Amino acid sequence: MGINRGGKMMNRDGQLLYTVARLYYLDNLNQAEISAEMGLSRPKVSRLLAKAREDGIVNIQISPPPCGDVHELEERIRARFGLEHVLVTESPYADDKRALADTVRQAAPFFQGFLRDGDKIGIAWGYTLLKLAEHLQEVSMPASVILQIAGNLDNADSNNFANEIVRHFSQKLGVKSLNTLPCPVVVENSIIVDLLLHDSKISHIINQVNGVDVAFPNIGVLSEENCLWRTGYISTEELQQLHRSGSVGCICCRFINERGEIVDPSLDERTISIGLEALRSARHSCACIASDDKVPPLVGSLRAGLVDVLAIDSRTAETLLAYAED
Repeated sequence: MGINRGGKMMNRDGQLLYTVARLYYLDNLNQAEISAEMGLSRPKVSRLLAKAREDGIVNIQISPPPCGDVHELEERIRARFGLEHVLVTESPYADDKRALADTVRQAAPFFQGFLRDGDKIGIAWGYTLLKLAEHLQEVSMPASVILQIAGNLDNADSNNFANEIVRHFSQKLGVKSLNTLPCPVVVENSIIVDLLLHDSKISHIINQVNGVDVAFPNIGVLSEENCLWRTGYISTEELQQLHRSGSVGCICCRFINERGEIVDPSLDERTISIGLEALRSARHSCACIASDDKVPPLVGSLRAGLVDVLAIDSRTAETLLAYAED
């Protein structure tokens, strides 16, 4: 796919077509983001993109994958971790954010193929899942239930709020029943957890969460980029202690080692999210990764059977295989 600016000076209409096409095809903005950035209606953006293709400003070329490298990576990951369902995307981007945008776009229909009407679908939160929701196809699954599977981050950026992501998923999937977790993801002590679980609404949701059919967990790094540290839910001392205990990161805010085992039972008891056994028991647990720093917790999750459907870009797939062999 290419965008042709041509050798002559563009008129105003041609410049607008070029700008909208560049934002959509090269910068990976979706139509809603372009609409907001340029002050255009979404139907107008859609018409401009169609016009850009008609006028030859956008040229789309579909090429076969080079030498089967992507399929070879998929087979190696399947063999290494005993997975059946792996999608490796050929991403040309070295930048993690662009690689993730490209991978999520291809992962959305892949993941959607594992959903059935009537499923209990568990959704965590985070930038990856927000972008995934934006790329889902609109369908109707009226018998399904959407469940938030990790408590809230009160101080986080609004794009990470679980309520927004759950709402996006329910709208795209045509699900009428959705349940959020009205509590923090980590509390000060296990007594507070017990009190929260005595609330009938929360206990009912937690019981459903631990019986989901398909889960979309988030995977977090063990560094100062970790959202729990950034928002004050764990201290610097606790972060350092997790390092010393052998943690490589977290899945649904539960900190694990390279074998996918809980490293700090005390912290885990204060965490309100789907349990590891529930992730293992789900029919499918789906993860999308396009960043080398998330490879260690991903490896732990794969080894422990906490993820069984994986979408990953080719660059990170190479890192995953190299890390797993060390």
